[in-house]
Amino acid sequence: MIEGFLGSAEISNGKAVHIAELSKQSIIDCGAEHLGFGGYFLFETDESKNTRGISVLARITSLDAAFALLDLWQSQRSGELLN
Repeated sequence: MIEGFLGSAEISNGKAVHIAELSKQSIIDCGAEHLGFGGYFLFETDESKNTRGISVLARITSLDAAFALLDLWQSQRSGELLN
């Protein structure tokens, strides 16, 4: 279960990354319990596969770090970041 959803960014071909709080069971189901259970997580979804699961990529250290990552995504979308 996804809780406290902060944002997402489309990657390509049905893939997207998201920042949100995740339930303890979701973290266990993804095999990411080594990251801990509190806070916000960076995770990927892939709609091109026949699965509806998520892949947890990282635990975000703070709410400030989550918002900084969201700002980077918005900057990239608007073309503000250099290639």
